[in-house]
Amino acid sequence: MIRKSVTAKIGVAIMGLISVVLLVQYLALGQLLKNAFYSQATEELLVQGQQYARMSASGGYMMMQMLCTTANTSLVMLNTKGDIITASPALHLGQPSSADKETLQTALRGKSQMHSGYSDLFSAKGLTVAVPMKQSGEITGAVVLFRPQSVIQTGFQQQEWLLVLAGIGAILMALGLTVVLSKRIAEPLKQMAGATRELGKGNFEMRLPVVGEDEVANLGESINELAENLHRLETSRKEFLADISHELRTPMSYICGYSQVLEEGFIQSPEETQKYLHIIYEESKRLETLVNDLFVLAQADAGMLTVEKQSTQLENFVQQVVETMQKRVEDKQIELQLDIPTLPTVYVDPLRMEQVFINLIDNAIRYTPAGGRIVVQGQTDGRGVEISISDTGIGIPKEDLPRIWDRLYRVEKSRSRARGGTGLGLAIVKQIVELHSGHVTAESVEGKGTTMRFWIPLKSEPGMAE
Repeated sequence: MIRKSVTAKIGVAIMGLISVVLLVQYLALGQLLKNAFYSQATEELLVQGQQYARMSASGGYMMMQMLCTTANTSLVMLNTKGDIITASPALHLGQPSSADKETLQTALRGKSQMHSGYSDLFSAKGLTVAVPMKQSGEITGAVVLFRPQSVIQTGFQQQEWLLVLAGIGAILMALGLTVVLSKRIAEPLKQMAGATRELGKGNFEMRLPVVGEDEVANLGESINELAENLHRLETSRKEFLADISHELRTPMSYICGYSQVLEEGFIQSPEETQKYLHIIYEESKRLETLVNDLFVLAQADAGMLTVEKQSTQLENFVQQVVETMQKRVEDKQIELQLDIPTLPTVYVDPLRMEQVFINLIDNAIRYTPAGGRIVVQGQTDGRGVEISISDTGIGIPKEDLPRIWDRLYRVEKSRSRARGGTGLGLAIVKQIVELHSGHVTAESVEGKGTTMRFWIPLKSEPGMAE
């Protein structure tokens, strides 16, 4: 269970790091303390030795011995011949080692000397200091002081225990802080794990509480944004399925109903037969258009919608497209103006781009009343070509404008079938323009008209399939 707990993992990691830092700090401080205690002991012994050397001129050996006993120090005073003048009581001296001899000889030559380690003279491990005695400028002997290592370490160990206790206190404080911090980090992660499980179950309305501005808070905000997007997509999916069911059912109902009327012979005249056949034909065409548009969007969703680009002169291309739609414009008594100057050559897929122009112009025709005007214009900014299609139609309400690129979204749902169209044209336009590395926008004032603009770049490799 601990292995799976984020809190435990964070806690173990932090405590491990703190323990390593404290151990290194303990070793370093311990060594510093040890060096400091030995330096202090050396300094004390040198000062003591110098005092005793001055006192030796007037005797006072008993006082020296008492002072040394109080300071846990052994005293030996030697003359220049190496004979002992006085020594600490009950002190059993051994044969001096080469290090002891070097220390004594240096002192007898007039220079204080220190030796740390085992001393054969005092038969113990510790600190030995030898200070020369002088009288009237002449060396008369040496004062030798010895402090056992156990005495020096006693003070050092007391400080070492304080370090250990301080370290234990630091670890306990760090442990408490670690528990608080790890829980503070782990709790939002647990909430996020629960949130993602809820998203997996389809609960897209859940939201995480976000506190602060750190990385964990940013992750929480990202999950909330994901939930919101998924909720929007789920809502759009349900609306799309409902709309497409309606769009498919309506023409199929017409086709089935009027076909049944013709089959059962309820027709009274050839004119009525022709009327019903025309309705069946129109609804079949509507159904065919809807299926074709759905197929294009399905290809786009699957990443299979491709474009085969080739060099294209837009002014001639737009003229040809407009000519194919001229009858619809005349039937509705709309004026169609072209303002397409000589534009740079662009590399586009002619079939796909024709679909863009047809959908946009058809949309303008559908929502522009008789006597209105449609203007198709083009211009270049040096990086690409912008085409705009403006109309004097009914316009689009401001609140509906951002959603006109959604599939099957219609501003006037109650009159959608009367105006025709599948509701997928603008969604297809957006997909095709973006496949050409361009973008499409719309501006509209309700009751005055709408302008659709799309921009495509100039730079592209001819004949390149994307």
